[in-house]
Amino acid sequence: MPTGTQYKGIKHVVCIRTNLETNCEHCDMKFDYHQFTEAINHYIEQHGYKLLYIGSETQYIEKAIHSFSVAFLGK
Repeated sequence: MPTGTQYKGIKHVVCIRTNLETNCEHCDMKFDYHQFTEAINHYIEQHGYKLLYIGSETQYIEKAIHSFSVAFLGK
């Protein structure tokens, strides 16, 4: 069971979703919703973030259920 120590020292968190375009908070890179893994790798390789969580999220929007992937990265 995780102890929470993997989050020690994390001061800033970003969230990337497969249903939204993502603009990097640190540079001018932009990722569309098809570039989920590219956006994750960019934050890790270019800005030193750590992957904190990756999973799925479900929302009920306009009488329909939508599922998409989410990733939380921290630094």
